[in-house]
Amino acid sequence: MIKEILCIYIIDDMGTPIFIRENYIQGSGEANHALLSDFVIALQSLAREFGEDETRVIELSDAKILSSKDNLTNYLFILKCDINSKNKKMFGILKKIKNIFIEMFTGYLASSEDKKKEIMVAFESALSKEIVEPTDGFKVFLKSI
Repeated sequence: MIKEILCIYIIDDMGTPIFIRENYIQGSGEANHALLSDFVIALQSLAREFGEDETRVIELSDAKILSSKDNLTNYLFILKCDINSKNKKMFGILKKIKNIFIEMFTGYLASSEDKKKEIMVAFESALSKEIVEPTDGFKVFLKSI
């Protein structure tokens, strides 16, 4: 996974984190996932109160939180990244994550838990292939030969 990305979250329409992937860095501490999802959802509600569609970037002291809501499913896609990350690059990655998820889960959101788990495994595999450092991509290519 790209080193700038600290966490990827997907939160369902009920506010429950259904996908969490962390890029653990030694000494960074562990995030409270429920607290983060509640925080972002509260900010989204506040934005709506002020007439905005959604909150897209939240800057903290050492990180940024970028979010994108899917209007069809009402799922929230969140990317926590290094404070020095370029927003355009990170939003491009977030869009990729969202598109892969929507493509894979369209028609399966109401499926059995076993089917959802199967799709989630495939989704994680697809993410691993799509969200890699350029040098990691080269290593993956070399391993495939």
